[in-house]
Amino acid sequence: MTIVKHELKMNLKSLLIWSITIGIMAFAFMLMFPLLKDSLKGMEDQIKSMKEFSAAFDLDKLSVYTPMGYYGTQVGYILSLGGSMFAALLGTGMLSKEEGGHTAEFLLSTPISRGNVVLQKMWAMLITIILFELAYIILILISFILIGEPIAGKEFWLYHVAQFCMHLEIACICFCISAFLKKASIGLGLALSLSLYFLDIIEKTISKLEVLKYITPFTYAGAGDIMTNGRIQGDLLLIGITVSILCVTISYVKYVKKDIAA
Repeated sequence: MTIVKHELKMNLKSLLIWSITIGIMAFAFMLMFPLLKDSLKGMEDQIKSMKEFSAAFDLDKLSVYTPMGYYGTQVGYILSLGGSMFAALLGTGMLSKEEGGHTAEFLLSTPISRGNVVLQKMWAMLITIILFELAYIILILISFILIGEPIAGKEFWLYHVAQFCMHLEIACICFCISAFLKKASIGLGLALSLSLYFLDIIEKTISKLEVLKYITPFTYAGAGDIMTNGRIQGDLLLIGITVSILCVTISYVKYVKKDIAA
């Protein structure tokens, strides 16, 4: 597990920056809820009248003046988009940074097979994402306690399970991409996460493009359906899990056979 420990240490600074930044932003937004509650209640009819806008941000399904509705529509997107960007950056650099940083020769000269390198880096990525999610959840739970509002337990935890699965899927896609790159590409990872996010908005606002929900993981991780129906869309989640497994498999095969420059 030497590589796992090394990767966790190398990613610690990035983990702290992203988890603290996103967590504190969400924490601050939740603390504002008691101050905004009355004004948001008065604006609800006006918000719902803007059909395309409200659909894009789940405002057609959730009441923004309720604590869970406010969390899902106003705060959850901080985790959804910010977490996906962090996962994309993490995955994109996992395998490619060794070649780009000219450390591949040292790494591959150790008595560890290439396949083991891939698996250990995958474990490190998984653990990092779990730590990121836990840090965020702890801050959000504290914010709910401070504002004295109840949490719909089932919907809250289902939402965060879906968010974790989405972030892991994006990380796995970028992990796969990194197996084909000679150096880490920050822009590519960010472009992928933002593209998937905007595909979700397009799918929600244009009914003829509903097929996009099978492409972007943001759909099954959306707060609207989960907090309204109390469940995750199983078919879309299954697609996401399949994509994740497939990407890791391709990464393994590619990296084992890859001609890596020192």
